[in-house]
Amino acid sequence: MKKTLLIIMSIIFTISCKGQTVSLTTPRYEVSQGAYFKDLDNDMNKFVGTWQYINGNHTLTIVLQKKTYVYNGKYYEDLLVGEYRYESNGVEIVNTLSNLINPEIIGREHEISGRFIQPHNMYPICNDCYPDEKRFMLNFHDSERNYLSLSMVLRYLPQNTGEPEKMTATLISNHGVMIPNENSPTEPRIPYGEYLMIKQ
Repeated sequence: MKKTLLIIMSIIFTISCKGQTVSLTTPRYEVSQGAYFKDLDNDMNKFVGTWQYINGNHTLTIVLQKKTYVYNGKYYEDLLVGEYRYESNGVEIVNTLSNLINPEIIGREHEISGRFIQPHNMYPICNDCYPDEKRFMLNFHDSERNYLSLSMVLRYLPQNTGEPEKMTATLISNHGVMIPNENSPTEPRIPYGEYLMIKQ
């Protein structure tokens, strides 16, 4: 009888762990395989849409979507995913926007993807962020320079009534890289830095 009770309790425990729903801020080591990292407060929603930066002859367009319950082989997660287009002096440098309608590209396979909430005291440090403000650090890829380790930090900016929605998108390098050869570019095709983006 005790053995049967132990087996039943073990099965219930296993099922409850696999069905575990946790917030995006929960460390991965605290959850079991099959857990669901959910955007419980819908913090991702305000970033969804088409955003554009225009400065002189430089234009950056980012389109972001929220994908829910995406399985990555170990657990489920809500993700911000996106693609981008960058134009400089009338020349299109890169355009990955068509990836958004490609059904073969899912989850973290997008050029922009992730769910990590970046505290205000982590790089890039945000001195004017509110303590409970949620910035997102996402993986950023340049498919022609995929040896670079890049991230994009998104910060939604409060606006006054009647103003368009705005966010900053800051492109940063995560750490040093091993370039394929001495002639390989060491920077992405979109320049590093902060872009003030307006929702379209």
